[in-house]
Amino acid sequence: MKNVFLILTLILTVSANAQYSNSAISKAVEEKHKDSTIVFDEVLVEATKLPLQTKVGEYNQPLWSTMRMFPSTRVYVMNPPGTAMYEKWFDIRDRRDGPAQIRMRDEFTVGLGNRLQLDLYSHTVYDGEGDMKDFDWRGFSFEFRYALADWGKIPGNPTLYYETKMLDGGWGIEPKLLLGGLATENSIWGLNFIYEGNVKPTREAQHREYAATGSYAWIINESFTIGASAMYRNNDFNTVEYYIGPLLQYRVNNKAYITVESIPGLNQDSKASRNTIIIAWRL
Repeated sequence: MKNVFLILTLILTVSANAQYSNSAISKAVEEKHKDSTIVFDEVLVEATKLPLQTKVGEYNQPLWSTMRMFPSTRVYVMNPPGTAMYEKWFDIRDRRDGPAQIRMRDEFTVGLGNRLQLDLYSHTVYDGEGDMKDFDWRGFSFEFRYALADWGKIPGNPTLYYETKMLDGGWGIEPKLLLGGLATENSIWGLNFIYEGNVKPTREAQHREYAATGSYAWIINESFTIGASAMYRNNDFNTVEYYIGPLLQYRVNNKAYITVESIPGLNQDSKASRNTIIIAWRL
């Protein structure tokens, strides 16, 4: 009888310990799951467009300056170090004395660091009259941009631009001075001074052109910007051209956008209009 009593006591003790252990384990599991749920909730994020005034990259530049806001007017360097972008251009030049010419180019641009940017272009054209219209490859060109300082350090954020062109069997150069910045909290501006010339053995055979462009735009929201561009061109054929007209940019997200600009000619020397469509994607 004594042995039976000892066995029963032992069984009850083990059972009680097991129940306590199970309860403790269950409580620990619940606590662990509770902690996991809290952590999971904390890491949930919602993807949204960044404000265009957000400072990005090593040069502390606003996000809008990494996009081509104005087709006619360039501003600063668009690519912080190690970033790249592809753009497809449609440059439609409506001539007064003939059909429109459509110049197209594929542009690949990359940030090299130290406020330096490299752009590579392949040029094609669709031109001609009636049944004689042709689609041809014109050649290629490349450009370097160099910003003199990080964004905001010098008024106007001056940037030097130099392009070399091998087009239509000729060789040309196009240096520019690029300026631009923030006008008000929600408006931006750009201004370019341009020289363009064909490199020839003698000065008499050289074709030269002097130009200036200016653009101003209002950032409506994170998707839309509207504005206007103006252009002045003067070449050694004694022709002077004036243009002015609207522009619009729609941003799909922080990587992709479409920019449209239409600037009618204001005098007889100018083309009827110059219209540009740019489709861009940041790689």
